[in-house]
Amino acid sequence: MKIISRIQSALLYPMARAIVGAQSQRARLRSWGKAPRLHHEAPYEGQPILLLALYQKGRLRPDLIRLIAAARAQGLYVLAVNTLKVTAPDALAGLVDCYIERPNFGRDFGSYKTGFLHLYQRGWEARCPRLVMVNDSVYYSTRGLAAFIEDLATCETEVLGATENYEIEYHLGSFCISMAGGILQSGRLRRYWRRYRLTDVRPLVIKRGELGLSKTLKRCASSEDDFASLFSAARFLSAISADDQFMAFAMNNITTSRFNSARRPLFASIARTFKDRYGVQTLAAEDLPKNSEMTLDSALYDVSYVSDLDQLRAHFTRFLKTGDVQAGDLRTIAIAELGDRFLFGSHIHHNAAALLWLGVPFIKNDGLYRGAFSVEDVTRIGALLPPGEAREFMKLLLSRPYGGSTLRGWKLAAFAAGLI
Repeated sequence: MKIISRIQSALLYPMARAIVGAQSQRARLRSWGKAPRLHHEAPYEGQPILLLALYQKGRLRPDLIRLIAAARAQGLYVLAVNTLKVTAPDALAGLVDCYIERPNFGRDFGSYKTGFLHLYQRGWEARCPRLVMVNDSVYYSTRGLAAFIEDLATCETEVLGATENYEIEYHLGSFCISMAGGILQSGRLRRYWRRYRLTDVRPLVIKRGELGLSKTLKRCASSEDDFASLFSAARFLSAISADDQFMAFAMNNITTSRFNSARRPLFASIARTFKDRYGVQTLAAEDLPKNSEMTLDSALYDVSYVSDLDQLRAHFTRFLKTGDVQAGDLRTIAIAELGDRFLFGSHIHHNAAALLWLGVPFIKNDGLYRGAFSVEDVTRIGALLPPGEAREFMKLLLSRPYGGSTLRGWKLAAFAAGLI
């Protein structure tokens, strides 16, 4: 059935591409001549700015309200740009310092562009010490939120993303990037936003927006060290190397989605690497050819329940004919295996639980829809959140099940190709 589905998606791709392109053009025409509407604006006094791109109808999600309140509590000026409309925009005046609604075209980068052009028009970049751009494509938890905002708003690194992404090419996740005032004042960045062409076609948003912005910010930075990620692969490897408790947690919270191409049994992978590196087979003396290459005893293929390195070590020690397994050997292999998995694709999609442990206060909303999470993963992640937030989070993610199972026809083809 998977082969048939792939063939059908391939045949329907030209139609899907044409429909998605036509829908983007229709949205462009509908927005033609419609200017963003500024509902209210408090005086700006030179504090750090939180630029929040929204896609919220009727009222803001509770987690977004908590995010805004936490940012304001630390003295940030909140500039919010919404692609949809809230029921009572004036009621946000006590929460959002500057609130703008714009036509529904261009996705999150359309809102980012509106926000940047607005602050440039006002001349705020001349006084802004730091800008943190975020959007509502993630669910925000209060777990670690205050410390996270403080890190982004006060750091000295010129460009600091929350997480990294290795899909297509290395870049910072555009749902959360912090930049220094000098970067904000750069003519290169100003030109990028002035020239950015809006589109609703997802691959083009990724190319022009996420990848294009990362390239621009990297060129604006003074050095390689001034373009970095707060929760980088290097930080993850350092943490699991220094903290056995965190390493055990990371090992037992690997995503389990069968649609995730990075998925493979962790402990079996560690065992296989150990076997290939250290395994030799014990033979009777009369059966041992001269200069023969030794391999591990076949008994090591027997299945045992393993949930940590100590149990894996006990499994090997039990079946080895002589000697004991060195814990350091297994640990080195485990760190390398976890690091290899962390470096795959979008960090926030494939390492949500581990990043929560490290202090990332959000989870990607489309984790289940994109096939990065299974329902088990959603349940595990929810268990790490305060009870009220867990219910909000699970309701939000479970409302968007895996697109490859729920979409049909040209929409399935578009989803498979990453067009939607």
